[in-house]
Amino acid sequence: MRFHQILTLGAVTQALFFGSLFYKHFDKLLKLIFYFVCLAVFTESLSLIIIYSFHGTTIWITHFYVMIEFFLWAMFYWYLIKPYVNRNLYWSVVAIFVIYCILNMIFFQDLLTDYSTTRAVECILILALSIVTFRRIMIESKIENLIIEPIIWVNIAVLLYFSSSIFFHLLFNVLLIENIEFLKKSGYVFMAVNTVFYVLLSIVFYLQKKKSLAAQNQ
Repeated sequence: MRFHQILTLGAVTQALFFGSLFYKHFDKLLKLIFYFVCLAVFTESLSLIIIYSFHGTTIWITHFYVMIEFFLWAMFYWYLIKPYVNRNLYWSVVAIFVIYCILNMIFFQDLLTDYSTTRAVECILILALSIVTFRRIMIESKIENLIIEPIIWVNIAVLLYFSSSIFFHLLFNVLLIENIEFLKKSGYVFMAVNTVFYVLLSIVFYLQKKKSLAAQNQ
């Protein structure tokens, strides 16, 4: 395996390890994050199997991955901001995005050759949900210690990862043709951010364990 593949697989696997270790302490929100990590591990493992066992392309996986990833994050943020948004509008946006992804891979982009630009749109939508969540937290001011609150760390991880990924996902296909060297350099930055993202999720899992134990001892 190449270094970037080892790094990516290692990042998601360590998050899966800590998630499995502390799973019994998770509430329904953290379980959704854990399922997201499971999806990442499955996707990365499947990609490596396809590449090294069947010598096939894996770019088509992104088209399906983005829909499942977005739905999991939409579920996560729905529990956090549902008092502040219209239910029908919220889930209509989710449905429209999923339909857009399906139409995109049928009519606009080739599944086997084109990297899905829907990931850039997904990044923007998830960032918006993250910002709304931070706004709710600031307005309510119910969290006494922000530094040890798992939800705060999740939101920090989301803001870092998805804000750093927008232009990489948006320009991937263009750079693949026009400037492959710049794409490689951008890929290194993306891999670094990806690693930090999953390390932050591991910290979230640990903080949730501490929070759960503290609640039990009260």
